Amino acid sequence: MTYPCPSVATLVSLDTQQIKYLIDAMWSLTEKDANAICESHGVDDWHLENHLQTTLINALNELN
Repeated sequence: MTYPCPSVATLVSLDTQQIKYLIDAMWSLTEKDANAICESHGVDDWHLENHLQTTLINALNELN
């Protein structure tokens, strides 16, 4: 199923553990399932994971 509605950027507050969870959840998918979900939502999972990893690193660097 695809979602034809437009994409809108929004801010979501997540702590570092929640970001790690999302990354782990993405990695736990089979390639077939990941591709199907990405296609249905018009998302590039490589870019999404990269964004989450960058956000996680920046957040953890704030602790130093």
